[in-house]
Amino acid sequence: MDSQVSETPRSGRHPDDTHQKPGNQGNNKNDQPINRGQRIEHVPGSEIQISPKFTAGEPNTKIFSVKFNYEDKYIACACENGTIRVYNTRNGALTTTFSSSRPNIPFSYVRWRPPGHSFKTKNVFVTLNSEGEIQHFHLASGKLLSTIKHDSFDPQLFCLDYNLDTTKFSVCGSEPIIKVYDEETRKLDVKLGGEQTFPPGHSSRVYCVKYDKEDPNVIYTGGWDYRVIIWDLRENKPKKNGIYGPLICGDGIDLYGQYILTSSWTNSNQLQIWDRRNYKLVSDIDWDGTLKTTFDPVFLYSGQFSKADGTLILAGGSNTNEVKLFDRENQNKAFCCITELSREVNTVDFGNEGEMFAFSGGDGLLRVFQMNIKA
Repeated sequence: MDSQVSETPRSGRHPDDTHQKPGNQGNNKNDQPINRGQRIEHVPGSEIQISPKFTAGEPNTKIFSVKFNYEDKYIACACENGTIRVYNTRNGALTTTFSSSRPNIPFSYVRWRPPGHSFKTKNVFVTLNSEGEIQHFHLASGKLLSTIKHDSFDPQLFCLDYNLDTTKFSVCGSEPIIKVYDEETRKLDVKLGGEQTFPPGHSSRVYCVKYDKEDPNVIYTGGWDYRVIIWDLRENKPKKNGIYGPLICGDGIDLYGQYILTSSWTNSNQLQIWDRRNYKLVSDIDWDGTLKTTFDPVFLYSGQFSKADGTLILAGGSNTNEVKLFDRENQNKAFCCITELSREVNTVDFGNEGEMFAFSGGDGLLRVFQMNIKA
C-alpha cells in the first residue's frame, strides 16, 4: 500500500520524529536549537486571516496534548515532565500548574469533562499518564478529585473521550484493549478487544478513541495496525465494516455530522475524510495542493474539524514540523500554513466558539492563534 511508511513506528509515546528522506540525514530539523520562531503563510485573497494571540511555556518539556475548556476561557497542556499547565486564553497568563502523583511521570493526554446536568462541579479535567493513571482534577480548588489505576502489562494510556451524556468515558493505550468507565462511580464497566474478539480487535497500540456524536452505542478507535475500528457497545465487539489504511499515532480521529476525519503518520494520503454511514472514503485531502513549503512529506499526529460548524480542518505533524488549515467549503483546499517550527507538532485543538485554535509539540511551547474573517 503506497500510503504506508516502510515500517511501523518504533516504541514510545510517538513514532521517531527524526524520520527523514534518504539523503537528508545531515539536515535534521530536530538537531537545531529549539526556538519560538514561526512563519504564517496565507493563500492570496483568503477570507480567513490568522494572527498569533500568544505563545507560552518553556522549551524544557514536550507537550503531548492541548485542550480548550468549554467556555474557551482556559487551555490545558499535558506535558512530558509530569505537569499539567493551565493558561488563561485572554492574556496567556499561567493560571496554575498541576503535578503527577510522582515526579516526572509524563502526562500523555488531557480532556475537560463536558458540562452535564448531573454535575455541579464545573471545570473538571481528566488526565492520563504513562503509569496508567486516570486522574480527575478540579481547576478552581486545585484539588485532585480521584485516581483510577489502569492495570495492564503495559499501562501507558494515550487518549480518552466521553460519551454524549457524560455518563461514560473510554481510554486506550499501549495494550490493544479499550476500557469503558462509569463517570459517576469511576468503576470499569466494559473491556473491548482481546484474543477472543470476533471480528478481531486491535493488534497493537491504540492512540485514539472517539465516541460517535449521534449514536451513543458506537466508538471509533485507531492505532498502529492501520485500522479504524468501529465498536458496537450493544454487542461489545467491532462491526464487520471498518476503515483500513490510516496509521493513527495521536489524536488523529474526529467526527462532524456524517463525516469522519483521519490524520495518519504516513508519507501520503495523510488527511482523509470518510462517510460515517458506510465507512467509504469521501476525500483524500492534498496536503501540498495550495501551500507547499517543502518537498518533504508531513507525517500527521493530530487533526480536527472546527467544533463550531465543521467547515474547517486543522492538522499538524512531524518531519516538516508544520500546521495547516483547510476550508471544506472551498474543495478542502489549504488556506493557511504555520511553518518553520523547530520541533514536531503533537497536538492541535480548535476553540469551541470558532475564533481560536492552538497547537503544541516537541518544542514545549503552547501557540494560540486568532481567526478573523475579512469584512
